[in-house]
Amino acid sequence: MLALMPEGPWPLILLATSFVVLLVLLIARSRRGIEAREDVSGSFGGLRDELARAAEEGGSLHIALGSGSVAGGDATVSFAGIRIASAVAGAAIAYGMAPTMSVGDPTLLPLAQDALRSAYWSQGAPLRYNADHVLFIAPSPTAFAAGAGNVIAAQGARVTVVAGASGAGVTLCTHTGVGRGLPPFVAVASSRGSGASYPVTDCLAPGEALYATAAQQSEDRQAYIGLAAQDVLRVLLVAAILVASLWALAGG
Repeated sequence: MLALMPEGPWPLILLATSFVVLLVLLIARSRRGIEAREDVSGSFGGLRDELARAAEEGGSLHIALGSGSVAGGDATVSFAGIRIASAVAGAAIAYGMAPTMSVGDPTLLPLAQDALRSAYWSQGAPLRYNADHVLFIAPSPTAFAAGAGNVIAAQGARVTVVAGASGAGVTLCTHTGVGRGLPPFVAVASSRGSGASYPVTDCLAPGEALYATAAQQSEDRQAYIGLAAQDVLRVLLVAAILVASLWALAGG
């Protein structure tokens, strides 16, 4: 096999050329993907309509942000949940609603308060902001889910959104709405949270769809570009592994 391989710098030139061509093709694909992602409504596509109906009926919105810390392994998921919460809260405020949020980790509390404050500022109503509308429930995931469910039941929330680091206990947050025929909107990254939510709602953004939902709801083009860049890097990584494997098999 070694005898079939060209000598001199040609293998490296061929490899570099292939790499550049692949990169150009992936960049072109990613640009098309940005527009495609912007056009896809996703599992949260009907959320704005639900908020409009809730506002007409005098209902309320509750956003449960899970119990993930912003200083640990759940940081990325929690930040994505915060972006979703800020965008959804802004939409609710535009309809005249006063959304509430709940968190299950102390490090998440100030970020949630800032997200709600930013939502009011974005709608030109900073004086309507009330820090008491962001609730710290409990640091335990199960205790948080149960406590958030009780808050949602007490408020009689018409729309429930769960976004962030949540496990199987997500059903404790959503059982009230499900019992009233109001399926929740859920965006979680964990397989347990996704599996627990799948039987009770069609409005589910599992796994990496959480980040696409954050980009969609915030309407941030930079977030779409970041998602496209991740796609490119994944393919490049796979291509690099394949090339390295083939080179090793060829005795390079």
